[in-house]
Amino acid sequence: MQKKTRFAKAIAGVCFNEDKMRKTPDFDEKNIIFSFGAISDVHITGGDDDSEEKFRRALKQLKAGASHGLDAMLVVGDLINSREEKQLVKFKDIYEDEMKPFVPIVYCLGNWHDLFWGDENQLAAEKFFFDCLGEKHFSFDTDIDAAMRGNRHAVICGQHIIALTPISISPIRYGDDAKKWLSDILEKISAEEPEKHIFVITHPMIHNTCYGSLLGDEWDTADLTPILSEYPQVVAFGGHLHYPLNDERSIMQKSFTALGCGSVRYMAIEHGPDGNGYMYERGHVVQYGYRFSQGLLCEVDALQNIRVTRMDFYTDKKIKTPWIIGNTLDTYREDRKGRSKAPYFEKTADISLEKGKDERGCDTYFLCFDAANDDDMVHHYKITAAADGERFINKTMISDFFRHADTAEMTKNCRIDLCDLPKGDVKISVIAVNSWDKESDPLEKVFSL
Repeated sequence: MQKKTRFAKAIAGVCFNEDKMRKTPDFDEKNIIFSFGAISDVHITGGDDDSEEKFRRALKQLKAGASHGLDAMLVVGDLINSREEKQLVKFKDIYEDEMKPFVPIVYCLGNWHDLFWGDENQLAAEKFFFDCLGEKHFSFDTDIDAAMRGNRHAVICGQHIIALTPISISPIRYGDDAKKWLSDILEKISAEEPEKHIFVITHPMIHNTCYGSLLGDEWDTADLTPILSEYPQVVAFGGHLHYPLNDERSIMQKSFTALGCGSVRYMAIEHGPDGNGYMYERGHVVQYGYRFSQGLLCEVDALQNIRVTRMDFYTDKKIKTPWIIGNTLDTYREDRKGRSKAPYFEKTADISLEKGKDERGCDTYFLCFDAANDDDMVHHYKITAAADGERFINKTMISDFFRHADTAEMTKNCRIDLCDLPKGDVKISVIAVNSWDKESDPLEKVFSL
């Protein structure tokens, strides 16, 4: 019998057997048994009021949002910014100041921000975190020796939390001992408590799961996929990318559930201009990206349903509607793409050109157009310009979806710098694209310049 079909044992009808999928039940607000925050990329600098204030604000809002009270905090790597003791001391001081009464913290270490690389230096860094945070933060761990090596198994309110630290960053890999340790723990928990979710935190995203997890190299990891895929009750949290939680691809269910945690310190996004600033090819801080700060509030009810509330710490708002993770893997699959409708422009939508100066003071044309509609949100626009049948502009413009907790607040009037256009007839086309790559009919217009 395969491991993934062992979970037929049920409590109150809860079952992880993929062959017996049913509709995810409603979350039971009156029977919350476990609440925790899940955040990533805090990047405390030990002297920067911005990073410290953002951390405090995140903790305050998570506490305020948890009606049951917080039972734990999960920090998914990059606690500090540059491996300095004063940074970790500041992290600890802020956390313990805000989290009164005491709330245990379960963390995994990130990349070069947290770790001293090289075998001996890495072991020293892992023990450094252990020693600095102090024993009380590890009082829920089942394996102190593993915790001192950067890998943790904590049991809090009867819920299992596993954290792993990588041994290399490009590509991101985990040690053979850590992978065997993980496999053994998952096997043991699944055999003894098959009705429960198992929470796993890694700094990188698991490859080919959530939004942004296809960048490869040092950005995500496939090293743990064969192990995690055997256990459908795993709920895996990743960070590192700093990608916005506003995109529904930030949760994905395949052989297990994976979620992105956003970033407390600043936001990044994929390649393309957003109408305000330009991005790198793999991911870059959005313009005014240091304003943005996000994370997750997770609550578990008595039937092991999980309500995940996306938090916008900058505006102190909840992002869109909560995700409800039940006892099946059929709610947040990739087939959401098939259920998504294509964006569309209103019949009255229009395009215009404005002459002006770019940031360098050079003559340019700004393209202005009415935003498209979507059943969720427009992720980006494809913009082309052609003259004499030859296309000479081919741009991707990211929408402002990441700036707004509520999609209704997205801009209704878009604007982007095209460049200095040639004289004659120029045909400009705009196509709206949603998160699932569904495209609108083009909004087109010919300009005689």
